[in-house]
Amino acid sequence: MTPQQALQKYFGYSNFRHQQETIIQHVLNKQDVMALMPTGGGKSLCYQLPAILLNGLTIVISPLIALMKDQVDSLNVNGIPAAFLNSAQTPEEQRQLVEKLKNSQVKLLYLAPERLFGTENKLVPFLKTLNVVQIAIDEAHCISQWGHDFRPEYLMLAQLKNEFPNVPVIALTATADKLTQKDILEKLNLHKPAVFVSSFNRHNITYRVVPKKNCFKQLIAFLNERPDESGIIYCLSRKSTESLAEDLKNEGFAAEAYHAGMSNEAKAKNQEAFLRDDVKIIVATIAFGMGINKSNVRYVVHVDLPKNIEGYYQETGRAGRDGLASEALLLYSPGDAGKLQHFARIEGNEEQSRIMLNKLNDMVRYCQLQSCRRQYLMNYFDEAFPPNCGSCDVCLTEFKRFDGTLIAQKALSAVSRLNERFGVNYVIDFLRGSKNEKIREEHKQLKTYGVGADISKTDWQRYMRELITMEYLQVTGEGYPVLKLTPQSALILKGIQKVEFIETQTTEEHHTETAPPHEAELLSRLKNTRRNIAELENVPPYIIVSDATLLEMATYLPQSLDELRLISGFGDIKLARYGRELLHPVKDYCKEKGLESKIAYKSPKSERKQKSGRTKAPRNGNDTRTETFNLYRSGKSIVEIAQVRDLSPTTIESHLSYFVQTGDLDVKEMVSETKLAVIIEAVESYGAERLAPLKEVLGDAYTYAEIKAAISWMNKTE
Repeated sequence: MTPQQALQKYFGYSNFRHQQETIIQHVLNKQDVMALMPTGGGKSLCYQLPAILLNGLTIVISPLIALMKDQVDSLNVNGIPAAFLNSAQTPEEQRQLVEKLKNSQVKLLYLAPERLFGTENKLVPFLKTLNVVQIAIDEAHCISQWGHDFRPEYLMLAQLKNEFPNVPVIALTATADKLTQKDILEKLNLHKPAVFVSSFNRHNITYRVVPKKNCFKQLIAFLNERPDESGIIYCLSRKSTESLAEDLKNEGFAAEAYHAGMSNEAKAKNQEAFLRDDVKIIVATIAFGMGINKSNVRYVVHVDLPKNIEGYYQETGRAGRDGLASEALLLYSPGDAGKLQHFARIEGNEEQSRIMLNKLNDMVRYCQLQSCRRQYLMNYFDEAFPPNCGSCDVCLTEFKRFDGTLIAQKALSAVSRLNERFGVNYVIDFLRGSKNEKIREEHKQLKTYGVGADISKTDWQRYMRELITMEYLQVTGEGYPVLKLTPQSALILKGIQKVEFIETQTTEEHHTETAPPHEAELLSRLKNTRRNIAELENVPPYIIVSDATLLEMATYLPQSLDELRLISGFGDIKLARYGRELLHPVKDYCKEKGLESKIAYKSPKSERKQKSGRTKAPRNGNDTRTETFNLYRSGKSIVEIAQVRDLSPTTIESHLSYFVQTGDLDVKEMVSETKLAVIIEAVESYGAERLAPLKEVLGDAYTYAEIKAAISWMNKTE
């Protein structure tokens, strides 16, 4: 059986994505591999499919019992014999598993690292009596102290290549910067490993950061718009997860807490309820990785600041694993960064403390961005990305700016006159002429004291954040963060360079990629049927088939098993087990409504088609940008489309620019050749990070729509 045939038979897809096929081929050729793929990007398939094809046992090292159970359930439903060995099992269950292993009745065995090399452990000698053909190390970043989730027990895995020298090892992770990648390779002692880094872009997730004001009220408003959807809310402390879950229950939401301090029974109970959709919301600590593979999580909310980009990216990546539109919301308060600084310090290890503090500063910069958040995330993982994704809050927001050079000069002058020895709050109080006794008497005599009294404290805080983001100020200091000038500060103080601040901002109503037109009532019936099957099988509903699969069924209305085979997610095993039962509601519904199969309109299935670094717009009208594109193609102007869609012209321009970048729209339809040449010259001279300066340079003869289209064309990839 070829990898392609196995993919279709066991997983129900006809195409690989990212670099899965090449990775799998390396493993089959007995080569060591390290693979970085985004959360939900299909890492598991890279070792599960070789496990099917290789004649022997695959050992999977995983740090979390919860994730083991989830993976094993999913594999068994697909007809692949898998099992896990962990402390939650009884001696009798473990004895039965040993017999199955001896009789070659298990293809994949999931273990925690301490089960292999813990003290008084005789598991390795036993495993060496079996035909081990592959070792997979999931969450490989846990072995690196430079990673965001270092686990000392992972260090024991350095012995693997000594014990199993001829067995190919595949190390997998979703989040690792270059330092962590290097550390993983060194500590695992891999033999001439092939390294694969896939695109980190999760095109279906919309990223938003909102200033935290009344946190609970903001959260309730967000959740009320999504009453039937599953989501995860991350908090900083164990206590706050429990109190927030309780408050949400009092508001009528089906929510439960989940953190490392709870009993195993309570954690298992709450997780199971969440996986089975009995509980819609899990409130968890940032510090605790849940390790769940639930595919229909529609949103992830952080009510507190994550400690680093890697952790944030991994946690947001738990949304939308089925490929459908999902959201990542972060409620940000500058005070959160101060609270987290003591977490970032590791006693007795200055080097690691410095790295962790830098990672925290990167997270703060992300929250304070005035440019595309997706581009920042991609660049953080060393991946190039255009400056406008069209689907994060910054790219969906129209900013109005004003000349704030004088304000900036006051701020920088104050920092200078205070000898760069004080933090943000002291500098602001000094600028506002505070009579507070903490302001030193000698400082009250300085010329700059009180020059910013006409500006509110809130506005000053915002201006300071923007100056830090624009790198006209920097925050340094170990115990106490201090404001200091940068080399660029002199340009402002001397009046050589202007500074623009945001005056007001109008955020467009949030539009994510929406599902293709489908029969909503049928989708509801299919979910009920799936739930009934799941209860009989004693597994979570999404393990039977994903929401994405049901959505396709409710869209294309398959009428036979042959037609159902064309729906993504139906391999031979699932088709045989559940096909007829899931077809019943479709056929009944079509009979009631007088509908026929639409399967002829469906393109050949693949595993959520996606190209590295960019998303090709679907042609079936299944996202907000395509709707704009179709209206533009029908002859409507940008202003007319904006009126029809009740969106701002700025958002419509961003939608059309996206299609210029993908190559679906000729740039000359939006910009004349003469103007295009002038805009390109301006971009090459001044950069494309901010549009306002470009507009000022180009003048009134050039519109923002033309500038955006030209930049998109320059970023176009063939």
